[in-house]
Amino acid sequence: MSGYIGTIPTPQATQTRDSFTCTAGQTSFATGGYTPQFLDVYLNGVFLSNGTDYTAANGSDVILTSGAASGDVLEVVAYSTFEVANVSGGGMFKGDNGTVGSRAGDIFRINEQTLNTNVTIDADENASATGPLTIASGVTLTVTSGGNLSIV
Repeated sequence: MSGYIGTIPTPQATQTRDSFTCTAGQTSFATGGYTPQFLDVYLNGVFLSNGTDYTAANGSDVILTSGAASGDVLEVVAYSTFEVANVSGGGMFKGDNGTVGSRAGDIFRINEQTLNTNVTIDADENASATGPLTIASGVTLTVTSGGNLSIV
């Protein structure tokens, strides 16, 4: 049987692992970094509960509630979240499916009528919106030279 044929898949999320051999009474462990709530912690292979068995809140340190014994092994598995790169947009779609969402068959794009955040359309971008469009007080819409904005 041959191996995978095609482009190499790009990982959408990753994990990093830190492993520590504990000293007697050790409670603090400096990891390689994590996003709070996106990690698993094990002591000698037993899953620990965040807030009960340990605290992990600052993005770098894991603090055990009770000190470990000499020779215990603490393992920290930190997960990165999935992020789609270079995606802009928003709004919703309605159509043949009869529901609001972004499913195939939806043909009407629904967008808000008021711009509530500062936006810049760069020189290499084309943008469009369905009007009427209102710009909220204190909000700036900038179309740089070379950029295009069409309001239909």
